[in-house]
Amino acid sequence: MRKFTVFVFVAALLVLSLGVTAQGEFAGQTIVVVTQTGRSIGGPVEDFAPEWEAMTGADVQLQQFAFGELYEKMITAFETGSIDYDMMIFPADWAGDFMAPGYLEPMPQELLDALEPDDIIPLYADRITAWGDTVYALPYDGDSHMMYYRKDLVNPESPYAAEFEAEYGYPLDEPQTWDQYFDIATFFNGREVETAGEMLPIYGVAEAQRRNAQSYWVYLSHAAGYAKTPGNPCFFFDCADMTPEVNNPGFVRALEEYVALRALGPEEMINWDVADTRVQFPAGISVFNIDWGDVGPISYNPDASVIVGDTGFAPLPGGTEYWDSQADAWVTPESGVNRAPFIAFGGWIIGVAADSDVKEAALDFAAFMARPELVRQLATIPDTGINPSRYSQLNVEDVSLWVESGFDEEGAVDYLSAILEGISHPNYVLDIRIRGSAEYLSVLDTEVARALVGEITAQEALDNVAAQWNDITDRLGREEQLAQYRASVGYGE
Repeated sequence: MRKFTVFVFVAALLVLSLGVTAQGEFAGQTIVVVTQTGRSIGGPVEDFAPEWEAMTGADVQLQQFAFGELYEKMITAFETGSIDYDMMIFPADWAGDFMAPGYLEPMPQELLDALEPDDIIPLYADRITAWGDTVYALPYDGDSHMMYYRKDLVNPESPYAAEFEAEYGYPLDEPQTWDQYFDIATFFNGREVETAGEMLPIYGVAEAQRRNAQSYWVYLSHAAGYAKTPGNPCFFFDCADMTPEVNNPGFVRALEEYVALRALGPEEMINWDVADTRVQFPAGISVFNIDWGDVGPISYNPDASVIVGDTGFAPLPGGTEYWDSQADAWVTPESGVNRAPFIAFGGWIIGVAADSDVKEAALDFAAFMARPELVRQLATIPDTGINPSRYSQLNVEDVSLWVESGFDEEGAVDYLSAILEGISHPNYVLDIRIRGSAEYLSVLDTEVARALVGEITAQEALDNVAAQWNDITDRLGREEQLAQYRASVGYGE
């Protein structure tokens, strides 16, 4: 009932704001939209395209592919000139491969002006939608990783607090470091706890680890706290010469821990993507989960969650020490924790193919889907894949938008505060956004998967990644790649 009410509210907002396009202006035209499979990201197109079709007379065809196939489908269409897709909803990381060669149509200024640009958080505006000085995409989603935990179990008043403190020597509370995250996960793993009124066994973690999906971003969230040096924006590569950092001791330690987590989750976790953990964590099977902001609304959806109101939201834990590659040494921060929130993925953005035969219609539909009224509401609806990207969505002084969607006030403030702390942290880590980013990350995905199943050690896996990253960099041009990487992280600004 609640979801239906929200849907009707969004539809009403859109109807009220229609009129930018003449009735029947694109009659007889068909737009092919491509994105990933599932309700996440593709779902809103299915839900709202009929309204735009009724207004314009055009048709929308949605083609969806598994995330592991999506890049190849898109880049092949571009490179062969097959014009298979008119509008694409894609990860901001792929901008270097789509925007730099001119495969996307520059966005008209009037469309950008209609998006209430002052409301968009700069991290999710030009930084992810432009290449150079030209904007090629519309912002749609704001992404960063965060931590979810069972706050009914993990708090100083928990019935398990005294036992935990006796065993580990510090109070049971929201973990600040990955060491604490491991301690708490280990303490609860296999223990019977009360979930939805029943005493049931619980696992320590539910983290995505499946290959050829989106799991390597979860590993990188662990790595950020151990391998990000405060004050140095460069993380994946050395900004002096593009030497990969991915096999330094910080990254290796994180991968060793990511592998060790297999013992603190269900056996099938090795085959879980984030779509699976978004089902399992709200079902109460684990104490912890690492994911984008999607789990917040899902955890408050009574149709999908047995832990409504029992979820704690927090920025990613940090390392108790970090590897400073410039000093070639481990460093212990004075505060005791090196926080380095990972702006994983950056967000889904909307582009239009420059060679589309129905370019004007595709641009109009792109603007329809990216309009402020819609994206504000989509972020509050479970399973849309759209997360907050606007100041108006993250106002902790007025959480009525979130309370109306099902959150309680305390949970809404907790959720939004966790996101805000992550995306405004001075030591956050920006994802790879240069030409070849999909190839770099695919190599990482493959080698991480080999380490997860014990085929090779963490060090061997990441040494392999570094060697292949060097090959990619040399093939694409080291100086050009270095310039792009420096610009993408703000090196020297």
